[in-house]
Amino acid sequence: MHYTLAELALMTGYSTRSLRTFYRQGLLSGTMEAGKYSFSEEDVGHFMAQPFIVSGMKTKTRMQVHHFLEEEHTRKPATCLIHDEPGRERAEQLNDILLEYINREHPEEFTYTYLYDDKKEVARFIFIGSAKEVAAVLERIG
Repeated sequence: MHYTLAELALMTGYSTRSLRTFYRQGLLSGTMEAGKYSFSEEDVGHFMAQPFIVSGMKTKTRMQVHHFLEEEHTRKPATCLIHDEPGRERAEQLNDILLEYINREHPEEFTYTYLYDDKKEVARFIFIGSAKEVAAVLERIG
């Protein structure tokens, strides 16, 4: 499977602008054809294994949850789900399933982050959105 710049931004919490900078700096490998970036699973795995990137992703995911918990001016009901999945193979399968769903359905105001911890051998998925959107995700992850 190959990932787009938008998918990588969704998974990592980094902006597309930051990812383009990482690409120019050589921290992120991939290809660009006709103005579109494409990243293989190997490219993404190498990128997400770098300590600097992992540290940033962990900070971003913590802030995402912290912001959800501290948000006092929310005008719409929202749900936050944190799902830990042991094992890289199953985690990558779930990630592919979820990205396909998100790309197909385009849920509004939905946040998704994926981080695999090599030391613990567990993936952490964080979903924030309406209860209906989070329930749809739960159906897909079983």
